[in-house]
Amino acid sequence: METATLTPEPEAEVLDDPEQAHSKTIKLADFLGEWGDILKSQVIKNMDPVYSPKDEDDWDQAARDKLKQLIRPPFESQTRRGILPVARSFYKEDHKAAFLVGEMGAGKTFMGLAIAHLIPTPAKRILIQCPGHLVQKWIREAEETIPGCTCFNLNDKSMEQLLAHKLHLTRPIGTEIWVIGKERAKLHFQRKRQLVIRRGAECCPECGRAVECSTTDKAPGCEHCGAKMWAADRDKVRRYAKAEFIKRFFPKNFFDLLILDEVHELKGGGTAQGQAMSCLIARSKKVLALTGTLMGGYSKDLFYLLWRMFPSRMKAAGFEYGRTLQFAERYGVVQRTYDSKDVSVSLNIASIGRKMGRSRVKEAPGISPLLLPDLLLERSVFVRLSDISEALPEYDEIIVPVAMNEEQEEEYDQLSDSLMTATQQALARGDMRLLGKMLQSLLAYPDGCRVEEQVTLERDGIEEIVGSARALDIDLLPKEERLLEILSAEKKQGRKVAVFLEHTGTRDLLPTLEEKLTGNGFSPLIMRSQGVKPENREEWLKDNLATGRYDCLVCNPNLVKTGLDLLDFPTIIFFQCGYSVFTLRQASRRSWRIGQDKPVRVFYMAYAKSMQEKALSLMAQKMETSLAVEGELSDQGLAALSESDNSMMYELAKALTGKSTVTNLDDAWNRYKQCELVSSLALDDDPNVRTTTTIRTTMTTATGSASVTHELIVRGRVYVRNQGAVVYVNRNRFDLKAGAVYWAGRKVGWYDRKGCGEINDKPIRIYKPEQSNVFVLAEVRQKATA
Repeated sequence: METATLTPEPEAEVLDDPEQAHSKTIKLADFLGEWGDILKSQVIKNMDPVYSPKDEDDWDQAARDKLKQLIRPPFESQTRRGILPVARSFYKEDHKAAFLVGEMGAGKTFMGLAIAHLIPTPAKRILIQCPGHLVQKWIREAEETIPGCTCFNLNDKSMEQLLAHKLHLTRPIGTEIWVIGKERAKLHFQRKRQLVIRRGAECCPECGRAVECSTTDKAPGCEHCGAKMWAADRDKVRRYAKAEFIKRFFPKNFFDLLILDEVHELKGGGTAQGQAMSCLIARSKKVLALTGTLMGGYSKDLFYLLWRMFPSRMKAAGFEYGRTLQFAERYGVVQRTYDSKDVSVSLNIASIGRKMGRSRVKEAPGISPLLLPDLLLERSVFVRLSDISEALPEYDEIIVPVAMNEEQEEEYDQLSDSLMTATQQALARGDMRLLGKMLQSLLAYPDGCRVEEQVTLERDGIEEIVGSARALDIDLLPKEERLLEILSAEKKQGRKVAVFLEHTGTRDLLPTLEEKLTGNGFSPLIMRSQGVKPENREEWLKDNLATGRYDCLVCNPNLVKTGLDLLDFPTIIFFQCGYSVFTLRQASRRSWRIGQDKPVRVFYMAYAKSMQEKALSLMAQKMETSLAVEGELSDQGLAALSESDNSMMYELAKALTGKSTVTNLDDAWNRYKQCELVSSLALDDDPNVRTTTTIRTTMTTATGSASVTHELIVRGRVYVRNQGAVVYVNRNRFDLKAGAVYWAGRKVGWYDRKGCGEINDKPIRIYKPEQSNVFVLAEVRQKATA
């Protein structure tokens, strides 16, 4: 039978007519499914043009010349993808605010300071609000980046600096950098009701007019001027919120630029940190929001951030402040739950229009693709680590499944069977309390099997034991033995190692792991959350490493996933992975960042045939989904849209109870790495350019290890035709329509909405490269070497 093969195409049709290209783009949007709405809205709404280096003018060249004054020059990709687009938006087009979403290690701090340096006035004042443990880092980075800048640390308890500026307002001298922690900005004194008495009447202290207020109202409002009639309570904690002080006593536009670091932590509506953000914005000319995680899974996570940064646009869009459900109905997922009795009654009514009864309404995880073009794309830049790949060393991820020993596996299987039976019985009764206990127990027992495991469930006031596993007397567990082997190999190469484990609280494994490491010739540095304050962790780590006594760091990954650079630890080992995709992705990149000069290796360890292996496989699937959602935008910017702890627990529970199947660990990670490869590709606008990119994943098993290399080879461009699309590969025409691939009228392959598929059993990817207006088809080649 005659078949088609995938080979390069030297000739291809090009759309030169702009009108024709617009028409084709709309049809291509239909071909791409739900993401078609994004492309349609981009064309139909005639959005502002995206920044492109080809559109640079004299302003951009002057900005590039000014960037040469920095002590540390930016990388070209940082300038092109992050610094110039935001600076042009602020200082040439006069926009008020912007998001800079950057993957961990891409240099958000540096890019923020470079944007501040481009403020057109020679004398400027910049305010930076960041997590408290990053205040000293921001000051150090500013002094190492902007020549001659003066830094003010506002993160202490004193109000002297702010009071001095209040009493004697002065113009900035040169470049002033003010840095404050977000916790210090929000802290406030306790309040009490305050009125003034005039001629026996209670009056407002602001306008002096008589008011009528309830004596029970602690902070009444004046019905004449609207002022809140309260004062500080001298009998309680006496302090002043610095953000509110700035808003009350400093003039408008006092700061030329406000930089909000980790802005996703300020997403709350009525929170003190969110209110502090509003106060600082009110006194700033421009606002730059930095984050590596734009959203946390719900559309409401952006609602208040957008209101504070772009109030006029939100108002013009018809939204009302505080009505997050209204926002979710347009850009999120709304879940309505009806009572089964109401539904049954309504279905028996002989009526054309049935009322389903009252419903409970709440927002569920997820977003509409329309959120991107409507509210984000014109106001955001996204920078990936792959964009600055010229400054980064090799990055290798190594999966290490470890087989349990016979005694360990026997106890685990018995515990698993008991808990699964008890959980299924509990779920049948509508009781979900055992679900979380079961998952935690099965994830934890293989590593903590030296301690007896008991899982209980309270029923009718009595705690019943529903599952148990005895304590095992094993000197060295299989995973610990494998960990020591990896540490020995890395130590011989002079590489320090960071070891991450989840169970450092109730099921504390740190003392045991420290004992095993010390007893086998290693010197571990143990970091605990209660032992080192967040703001001191960077200095504490630096001082301890300077002694030269330690060759590995052991801690919970949550302690280092933001803020800390682990450049001294080019090898990272996840001894336990947990089930938070966000934590895994953040912590895994702590040492793969600008400044790293050694190849980075990240090991993921899990016991085979256990819940740990299922969790790792599910995380690979979740990360694959997140990359598909993020597309060209960011590797981290929208990652949280596709994962949350609750959804991971739910998926693990379904897998354990047989309601769903979990992909083989090797297959799941291979597919994830392929999608990661696609998301990081860039292709020149020249249609004749062929792109070949490789990525390597190492799989380690009890029988040995193998490296899997994936090559992504661009084979041709995708051209829209009527209700489908066409790809020409070496003069062979492939028709793409409704998820199927046809050649000469016969079906020879398939593709899905993520762009994954096959042609003649060969894996393919369909994607849109960065800075390109066309989609391409690429062949994925896989090669395993022992």
